[in-house]
Amino acid sequence: MKLKLLLFASLLFSGLYAGAQDDIRVEGTVSFEQDGTPLPGVNVLVEGTQIGTVTDFDGNYSLTAPSDATLVFSYIGFKQQKVGISGRSRIDVAMEEDLAKLDEVVVVGYGTQRKVNLTGSVSSISSEELSDRPITQASQALAGLSSGISVQQGSGRPGSDGASIRIRGLGTFSGAGNEPLVLIDGLASSINDIDPNNIKSISILKDAASASIYGTRAANGVILIETKRGSSGDMKVSYNSYIGWQKVTQLPDFLDAEGYARMRNEANRNQGQADAYTEEEVGWFADGSDPDNYPNVPHLKNLLRSGSGFQTNHNLSFTGGNEKNKYLFAFGYLKQDGVVAENTYNKYNVLLNFDSQIKENLNLKVSLNGYSSDTNEPRQYDGDLTSIIGYAVRQGPVYAGRKSDGTYGYQDNYSPEAWLASESFSSRRNKYFLGGTELTWNLFEGFELSGKAGFKYFGYENKDFSSSFIFDENKTVGPNNLNVQDGENQLVTLQALARYTRDFGAHNLSFLAGFSQEEYKDSFLRGYRDDFPNNELYELNAGAQSNMQAYGSGASWGLRSFFGRVNYNYAGKYLFEANARYDGTSRFPKDGRWGFFPSFSAGWRISEESFIKENAGWIQNLKLRASWGMLGNQNIGNYPYQNVLTLGRNYPFGGNLISGARLTNLANTDITWETTSVTNIGLDFSILKGALDITAEYFDKTTSDILYQVSVSDVLGLTPSEVNAAEVRNNGFEMSVNYTMDLGNFNIGISPNFSYTKNRVTKLANGLQQDIGQGLFVGHSVNSTYGYVADGLFTDADDIANYPDQPYQAEPGFVRYKDISGPDGVPDGVVDATYDRKVIGSYFPKYAYGLNLNADYKNFDLSAIFQGLAGYKRQIGSYQAYAFFNGGQIQQWQADGRWTEENPDRNAEYIKLTSLNQGSGTLMPSTFWNRNAGFLRLKNLQIGYSFPKKILEILKVTRLRVYAGGQNLFTLNDFYKGWDPEMGQEASDNSPFYPITSVYTFGVNVNF
Repeated sequence: MKLKLLLFASLLFSGLYAGAQDDIRVEGTVSFEQDGTPLPGVNVLVEGTQIGTVTDFDGNYSLTAPSDATLVFSYIGFKQQKVGISGRSRIDVAMEEDLAKLDEVVVVGYGTQRKVNLTGSVSSISSEELSDRPITQASQALAGLSSGISVQQGSGRPGSDGASIRIRGLGTFSGAGNEPLVLIDGLASSINDIDPNNIKSISILKDAASASIYGTRAANGVILIETKRGSSGDMKVSYNSYIGWQKVTQLPDFLDAEGYARMRNEANRNQGQADAYTEEEVGWFADGSDPDNYPNVPHLKNLLRSGSGFQTNHNLSFTGGNEKNKYLFAFGYLKQDGVVAENTYNKYNVLLNFDSQIKENLNLKVSLNGYSSDTNEPRQYDGDLTSIIGYAVRQGPVYAGRKSDGTYGYQDNYSPEAWLASESFSSRRNKYFLGGTELTWNLFEGFELSGKAGFKYFGYENKDFSSSFIFDENKTVGPNNLNVQDGENQLVTLQALARYTRDFGAHNLSFLAGFSQEEYKDSFLRGYRDDFPNNELYELNAGAQSNMQAYGSGASWGLRSFFGRVNYNYAGKYLFEANARYDGTSRFPKDGRWGFFPSFSAGWRISEESFIKENAGWIQNLKLRASWGMLGNQNIGNYPYQNVLTLGRNYPFGGNLISGARLTNLANTDITWETTSVTNIGLDFSILKGALDITAEYFDKTTSDILYQVSVSDVLGLTPSEVNAAEVRNNGFEMSVNYTMDLGNFNIGISPNFSYTKNRVTKLANGLQQDIGQGLFVGHSVNSTYGYVADGLFTDADDIANYPDQPYQAEPGFVRYKDISGPDGVPDGVVDATYDRKVIGSYFPKYAYGLNLNADYKNFDLSAIFQGLAGYKRQIGSYQAYAFFNGGQIQQWQADGRWTEENPDRNAEYIKLTSLNQGSGTLMPSTFWNRNAGFLRLKNLQIGYSFPKKILEILKVTRLRVYAGGQNLFTLNDFYKGWDPEMGQEASDNSPFYPITSVYTFGVNVNF
């Protein structure tokens, strides 16, 4: 045995020695091809190994490598080079500058442009920035990735967890809305209608110069989504998948039953009432000896942990073809189980893209995208799932859940355990299709014609069944009832384009002319019946006929447009672009139906000037640009200029109820679209051979002719229509930085972005300065909060007597409101609503920021996305903010920070404990209850490992990567304790909600 081991060791040593004999020492210099300047920091690697080095300050390198190996030279801003050693001991390399970044193409309205030639404000996001993240809706993907946009995900509700997107502020407060126009492969749709796995790129058009070609639909910006397409070659198969689990990001810390009872007693004593619970009863709550009558049930926590929270996503794609015909087919499946039991969401996606060169000058492009989804949720008798959650916040731990005899504890008609056990449900079935076909004909060099037809369809079927239910022998809720609604909408798009491009020496010209027509229709039917024989039969016909009801409606609108664009640049230095669109819409009267929306932009590529090239060659790109233009918003309803009769206004006649109709709204025959004008100044700066890119912009955006309802005398007898009479201005600054660093085996990318937007109402109807009911105040942000300025809490009766009179019956431990003015403009010793309220905050964030980090070392990769919003304040629902509100709960922070007679702290975190309701004077809107809603969130974190080439060869795959990560992993904020500041809630008596969730995932990417 020893002899065999010695022989083996000898052979192994001989083999290694022989291999070593083939290694040689290679040295050389790496320089810039254009001028021979040495390049320090160039990575030199032996291909297929981890052996490598970096050039020194003078561009020199040396390493030992096999004589037949290949050296790989790489450096940011230069093209990678591979050089075979072939036994040579010296290899000098001259590297060629990589202008790929300068040649990067960005999708713009009705076409593409080189990024360096852009004169408008456009942000682009690639598929790499979206890939492998556990996002269920594409709108979530934009958070933290681009300047100039504010992204807020208000809910984690399966199937309804998309984020709201605002581009450069709130342009209007009318029903026209602030949603950007979204186009998928050139057709209008919703951003959440596309599987994030199938997105190739996203372009965000932020100013009028880039967006005005979309006219009356572009006032809130435009988002262009291009889907992935096929490529020539053998079929390639890609499979991406992950599994994960959701968990609520933040949960409030409610007191247990013993603590609740003690604090309830204190609240009663503060009101001069007897204790609600005896000491013996408090003890029973504490020891749990009688859980039916003296329970200790954390209803909200149990509810939000009753579901598995399991989530999985799968995407399988096939791509291939030849030079003339290319295809991509992708199929996706998403399953999302909520954090609440009986709550599921399933979605099936399909994408088919086909490109064909029919003839040398005739090309066909087909894009088909669709999905089918279904959502199932529990519901309570008179509300949906979010209402169950909202009332679980109210229900204290002293109410039982399911008792030992099978009955349920309840508060009024509410018990989350009971409604989860009931047969009540909500069901949503959706079907969506988006298809487009485009034919392009190149008539001669530089000139082409194209025609496009698109069709979008969305159909839905909703069922809401409320079962009758027995809580116990004393309470039954009923009768059972069913609401059913079926509907559909469709949009037909026809489009024709003509493009012409021509170069005249240093002069470059391109023209675009187009025509577009869109026709939209929708309709729905709704039926209702109650008193079903049992809770197992919930088809409409099974219900009683005595109270059956039916409704139905339909609507349509049309838009016809002519548009054009001219681009000119001289020698790549001086850039000019003009856009114009002429829109006609059915939503306006005939005399004012058409509107004209122009824009102009110019750019100066200073880096192309000789004085920069000769004296500052380290600047790769320096461009100054400016633009101005007008945009429109026609989303104001279908028939605002017509006197429309309202049906269902029945009246008695001859002892019978006769079907009737009447005019309820006074039409405005002069109504027109809201118009937005935007001025933009931008600077693009790129140095370090493209390793550092900086973009900075200033914008000024004013929306005029905002629709506003003017108050009139009740003598009119009709609801007045809206008139174009208000104005809102947004201006601000935004900046984005992208830095990449190549350190051989270690590479890193850092991309921060920042936006500041000042939003304010500048005009209301008839010279009004404020509309308190709608939260509108000239000089202040849309959705402003109006209330009193708090000055701490009253400490005792003397404090109340010596302080200005309050607008409510003040007590020690309640909020003091400041006397800030009076009839003569100075404090008058009386606090009242007329003179002592002011704007105390805004619900819209002034600041939005993000940070995208990427790093890789050998086969490992790491990415992190941070997102933040700041500069705004808000409140949450009454049950969440106030202890014992309308019989509600109490949280730990309220108990710990409360004002007491023993500790009468003027600056206590929470007021004196009492019973509260919506009319309680100490709860009036004030700075005491406003909270800073800003936050910084780790939106996504992921670490991955890609298997090396030798393993891929064994497995016969071209890529295999595994990863682990998460979404919404932690949040820094100074909001109400236990409540996520991003979560959508209203500061009202009952504020239904669904909490935002964190998602922890494990995934795999495989390419064949």
